[in-house]
Amino acid sequence: MKIAAFRSSCAVLATLTFAVVVALGQAPAGQGGAPAPGGLPPTDYAHMTIKVDKLADNFYTLTGVNGAGRTGGEIGVLTGPDGNFMVDATFAPLSDKVMAAIKTFSDAPVRFIVNTHVHPDHVGGDAYFAKLGATILARPELRAALVAQKNYDAAGLPMVTYTAPVTFHMNGDEIVLIPVPPAHTDGDTMIYFRRADVLMIGDFFRAGYPNIGGTANGMIEALGMAAAICGPNTKVVPGHGPVSTRADVIAHKDMLVAVRDRVAELVKQGKSEDEVLAAHPTADYDATVLKDIALYYDNGTVLRYKNSDMFIKQLYAQMKPKT
Repeated sequence: MKIAAFRSSCAVLATLTFAVVVALGQAPAGQGGAPAPGGLPPTDYAHMTIKVDKLADNFYTLTGVNGAGRTGGEIGVLTGPDGNFMVDATFAPLSDKVMAAIKTFSDAPVRFIVNTHVHPDHVGGDAYFAKLGATILARPELRAALVAQKNYDAAGLPMVTYTAPVTFHMNGDEIVLIPVPPAHTDGDTMIYFRRADVLMIGDFFRAGYPNIGGTANGMIEALGMAAAICGPNTKVVPGHGPVSTRADVIAHKDMLVAVRDRVAELVKQGKSEDEVLAAHPTADYDATVLKDIALYYDNGTVLRYKNSDMFIKQLYAQMKPKT
C-alpha cells in the first residue's frame, strides 16, 4: 500500500480554535504528587488542567497542562454519532479530567483508543477507558512492552494489534492507522484523519530535539512517510508542542539528517563521545529548535530538553564502532 495514497483530496476545513479548561478536584489517592528526578517539584496531577482545542468540525485535541509548564502526551478525539475515536490517553491520574473534558463537546462513549507509542504519558489512561468499554489498539511491540511491565493494569492491554495500515470509517471520516519503522520507540504509529486533515504523529516529531529510542534512520524514514501523507493545510499534531505543518515535519527531518551525517563523520574520524559533544554538531539549529522549549515527560521521567546533548549521545551510540 502506498503511503502517498492516504493524502486527502478533500477541501480543508478552516481551523476553529477554542479552549476549555477543566480542573476537577483532586487526583485519585496515591496517584498525585509522585516524586520527580533532578530536584524538580513533584508531579502535581491534582492541579493539572485539560485544555481543549477544536481543529475541525468534529475533531478536538486535549492537552494536560499545569503552572510548571509540564504536559502530558497530546490526545486527539474524533467525535460523532458512531462514538468517539481517541488517540492516546495521557497519564492515568488525569483520566477523570480527560473524561470531563470530552463531555464538554460530546456525550458519546469512547469506542476506540489507539496509542502512538508505549510511554505512560500516552498509554496511562487506557485501562480507565477500557473498563468503560473502549477497545484499545496498538502495535504488537507496544503490547509486549506493556505485558513486560510488572504493575501495568491488564485491563489496558491492547485487544487488537496490527502490523500494517488499518482503516476505520467513523463519524463521516476515514481514519488510517499507519505503523512506522522504529523511531521514537520500536512500536510507533501515526494516525491520519482524512476529512479533518489532521495527522496525530506521536513523539517521533515534536518540539525540541528528537528522543530516539528506535533508530535514527527509522525516524528519518518515518518523518518522510509523514511528509508524504500531509497536504499543504494538514494540521500535524505532535505528542508535545504546538500544532505544526508539513513544512515543519520536513524541516525536522532535514535537521535530523544533517546532524546524523555530522556525527557520523566525527565518529569516522575516531572522535570520542565527549569530543563529538564538544564539536557541537547542532550549533546552527539550536536557536530555532530549542526556542520556547518547556519540560516534557518521557518514559515516566521528566526530562529537560534545554540542549541537544541527549540527542547527540543517542546518535553517537548508534554510530560508534561495535566492539
